[in-house]
Amino acid sequence: MKFHRSKLLNDKIPSELNKFFTEELTNYLVIKDGHIIKNHVKDNNIIIEDIEDTITNKPKIFSQNPFLTEYKSDAYQYNLEEVNSGVFIEVGKNKVIKDTLHVFYVQENNDLVNNTLIILGENSELSYFEYLINMTDSSINFVSNSIVNENAKLIYSGLSNLNNKAIVSVNRNSYVRRYGNSLYSIAEVNDGITDSNTFIDLQDVYAVGTSKTVAITSNEQEMKIRQLIEHNAPDTEGYIENYGVSNNSSFLVFEGVGKINKDMKRSIARQSNRGIVLGKTSRLDANPLLLIDEFDVVASHGAAIGKMDEEQLYYLMSRGLTLKNAEKLIISGFLSPVTELLSTKELIEDFVRSVEKKTL
Repeated sequence: MKFHRSKLLNDKIPSELNKFFTEELTNYLVIKDGHIIKNHVKDNNIIIEDIEDTITNKPKIFSQNPFLTEYKSDAYQYNLEEVNSGVFIEVGKNKVIKDTLHVFYVQENNDLVNNTLIILGENSELSYFEYLINMTDSSINFVSNSIVNENAKLIYSGLSNLNNKAIVSVNRNSYVRRYGNSLYSIAEVNDGITDSNTFIDLQDVYAVGTSKTVAITSNEQEMKIRQLIEHNAPDTEGYIENYGVSNNSSFLVFEGVGKINKDMKRSIARQSNRGIVLGKTSRLDANPLLLIDEFDVVASHGAAIGKMDEEQLYYLMSRGLTLKNAEKLIISGFLSPVTELLSTKELIEDFVRSVEKKTL
């Protein structure tokens, strides 16, 4: 793996982020153009390192990352060859981190090629939140890998604030061991052309994985969301949930796959997709797939895509709301799976502003 860190022209935190740094925000990092410019992590049970230092000083840890060899998309391989940003996060055995770790990734100069590695020791727990923002026109190649060891729990959430000049490729992967639980909840509400992939590998018995995505597209934007939860052990559980809104002339696609391999008995694979089409020429496709190679399993999938419910709008307007306010209320309720995961008032307000900008 080659590292190509660019020179840091200044260490100023963008003014757009200052509103988030309140007393409510306890553990956080700001990474700008591959450099950690602010480390406000107060919990000593979290190990934080620049990814280049980990590769150089702890090559064994990085080489044991299963996604170096098992996940070989073109975008992922490009990331390994051109990476210029990243962080290593580790929580030791039997450690529970009470406050969410927030990581803000900032692109200001050059393209952003980021690689983040999260390792949770046995019986540990971490809530992690990432925020992506770009200041100039750029391509964003973002890779995040997690290893969730026995009986550990990772609650992973993310939000992006990328402009319509950004071309975005995101790969998030999680490797889950016995009794581990990996919960991914991502809000893709940026304005760039986006290709987002989430892969959860349930490697040992009783492992659980959830991939939940909220995506909103607008104008001429195109976005593809792919999710794969693969069952490589019996008695595992995988859940995929998608919530989408397509506006104007945009195109949004959900492709979810629940894959239960042979002999992975008593496993559960469930998937649901819900979408609202707002624009006259917008399009939202949901392609849920189940790849089942075993009989003794539970599996289901479904999709409900359509325009905003006229009866709901009529009811709300009959109670005095304007059409716009009625639409706003319905969309807010539809996207509540994200707002309930945001840890501060400022992050919730930022998400709501992004939603309103793209839908109303």
